[in-house]
Amino acid sequence: MCRKTAPDAIPDAIRGALPADTEPAIRLTSAVMTEAQINKFAALHHGLINRESARRLGLTDRQIAHRVAQGRLIRLSPQVFAIAGSVETARRSLLAAAWQTGGVASHLSAAWLLGLRDSAPARPQISTARTGGRSARGIQIYQSRDLYSAHITTVQTVPATDATRTILDLAGRVSPTELQVLFDRASRMRLTHPDRLTDDFLQISRPGRPGAAAARRFLRSLNQDLALAESDLETRLVLTIRKAGLPSPIAQYRVTANGHNYRIDLCYPDCMLAIEGDGFSFHGGRQAFESDRVRQNDLVLAGWRVLRFTWRQICFQPDWVVGQIRSALGLAN
Repeated sequence: MCRKTAPDAIPDAIRGALPADTEPAIRLTSAVMTEAQINKFAALHHGLINRESARRLGLTDRQIAHRVAQGRLIRLSPQVFAIAGSVETARRSLLAAAWQTGGVASHLSAAWLLGLRDSAPARPQISTARTGGRSARGIQIYQSRDLYSAHITTVQTVPATDATRTILDLAGRVSPTELQVLFDRASRMRLTHPDRLTDDFLQISRPGRPGAAAARRFLRSLNQDLALAESDLETRLVLTIRKAGLPSPIAQYRVTANGHNYRIDLCYPDCMLAIEGDGFSFHGGRQAFESDRVRQNDLVLAGWRVLRFTWRQICFQPDWVVGQIRSALGLAN
């Protein structure tokens, strides 16, 4: 079995077979290789190297501290260092902030990095996982419960939220006009699409999430099929129907049945087909439950066929939901 040796260690068997003055040369060669690797890494990362990468390239913490003392490395934080003489840029500051906090560029920083706006914010804006990340001075940090890997990309070696997530994060933090400009740029660059924006919104939307209401208004301004949908569940149902190639239903349709006025979530009036989505909090108690049954009976007696789908069915069984609607439309036709 072969045993690995440290980069600057020389096996005894080799040491004994070499001239006495060869060992320093081998050590020097190893040191030069390590230095070259460090410089190459830093050149690809805006003049920066972090402690983890330096260790991976063969430096010990003591060697890192020695380079800092010599002025060859500039300590930006306990985990991040700049190569002496490297140029400080906005991208370098952003990458250093991401490494320092364990997060990713987000919000206005990500928008600038992605080319969606012309200038970087005064301070790097970074999103970190709610239970992770490190605090830091001079950095605006957003703690997130829903920072999923699918929403993260890399731009010029800087980790950042992708265009779709960035636009959603900025909803409610910038004006509707600026949000529209960001979306238009992202669309022209083929970085996002209204459907993807809606899908990601439904994935992260929750009561109390900052900017959720503003994001919902913006999405409905982009897609008239969603304009009258009253809930995120209805929005997802509309998208499911549209992606399947079915005709777009009418949302929040007003109808009178048995002397009562009702609104149907989604419907095809010509086919007398009503489609209802039941969320987890749809029923507010026994009275609401019973009133809902009266409503459904009134609609059925008035000639409506009613299809009801739960949140779980709409989210996790969309093909089955589409099949049910398709069959109902086929029977009507």
